[in-house]
Amino acid sequence: MSGHNAHEKDPKHEQQLADDLARSKEAGHEVGEINPASVYKFMIWLGVFVVFSYFLVYGILKMNDARVVKEDRVVTHLPESKSDELPPEPRLQLAPGHTEHPIDEGIYYRDSVSRVIESYGYLNKATGSVHIPIDLAKDLLLKRGLAVRANIPPEENDGRIMIPDWSSSGRVSVRRDQRIPGGTFTVTGGNLNVENGK
Repeated sequence: MSGHNAHEKDPKHEQQLADDLARSKEAGHEVGEINPASVYKFMIWLGVFVVFSYFLVYGILKMNDARVVKEDRVVTHLPESKSDELPPEPRLQLAPGHTEHPIDEGIYYRDSVSRVIESYGYLNKATGSVHIPIDLAKDLLLKRGLAVRANIPPEENDGRIMIPDWSSSGRVSVRRDQRIPGGTFTVTGGNLNVENGK
């Protein structure tokens, strides 16, 4: 027999098909030409290759990072420990080595000042200097008033004032006439009108 479907009439081929059908019924599934053991081996070797590739790429990246850090390092003749030292305190805010944030420092300073101006305490126990709450200090100042300079007697009021002497670098004060024609004299850059006594 010849032709395209000649093998279908072959008794050997029919027997083989019948045997295959019987085997597939016994196994519970169709028997194919694929061997499952080879598929499992391929999957295992594929997993091993993926893990190996991951660690290989990870190592290459780490080596590259170390190379970049080494190339970017500043070349100096000083020992490395000296170049890593921090400058002494006080350091600029937010600079390396500065531990507190500027906002936290401001809050701490505000609270510490508030505690001082609202409480009693010693400034110096040896001299007896104390601080009192600011509201009480204001009330005392209003009741007692400010200290003022004693009035100069009219016979000594000749228009001269005490100013630091230039030859003593300001350690000694002398009476100088600061009047200018017209009956005024300068005080700290301004003009103060006084009666012309003479």
